[in-house]
Amino acid sequence: MRRLKAPQRREQLIEVATRLFAKSGYDATTTSAIAEAAGVTEPILYRHFDSKQELFVAIVRNVSELTMAHWREIIGEVSDPAEKIRRIAQEFPDHVRHLSDAYHVIHGALATSRDRKVAAVMKEHYAQIEKFFVQIITTGQAAGIFRPQLDPKGPAWQLIMTGIGYALIALRLQAPEQGLIKNAIESILRGMSVIKV
Repeated sequence: MRRLKAPQRREQLIEVATRLFAKSGYDATTTSAIAEAAGVTEPILYRHFDSKQELFVAIVRNVSELTMAHWREIIGEVSDPAEKIRRIAQEFPDHVRHLSDAYHVIHGALATSRDRKVAAVMKEHYAQIEKFFVQIITTGQAAGIFRPQLDPKGPAWQLIMTGIGYALIALRLQAPEQGLIKNAIESILRGMSVIKV
């Protein structure tokens, strides 16, 4: 067993758990299987994570951090709120491919897990995404681009559900044509807009 510093070991355990949860599902994967695949004993795993739930929480928070950082990077120089949403949608297929195991884990748990800690961290994940899109939409409302009377949570959740649907289909079957995604996003933008975008 190779000795790693605590942060490196923690990262390795997250990577291994992500891979195993994606392959076998959260509920079916045991901590002993994760420890074995990581080349460590269960007591070493438990030095870093108190439970399987804590590993799952770490995976979801890692995806949240990576997603928010990636989206902020790709819209950093963009001022138009509608264009920010378009850029995120345009880059989303590559983002999903890059984090495919983590998205398998999240969507699998979303569909099957009854664990309270799992549900809580999933709510936290989607609340961050909601807040991110609500901020873009309210900025667009203040600029007179999006309808001011619109509750920004509605279109934010349209965008979130479009992303969930895309990821589920792309990861399980095959990615929908890019034109379909573009049309879906443009439809949401038209519904928000004061003038045609």
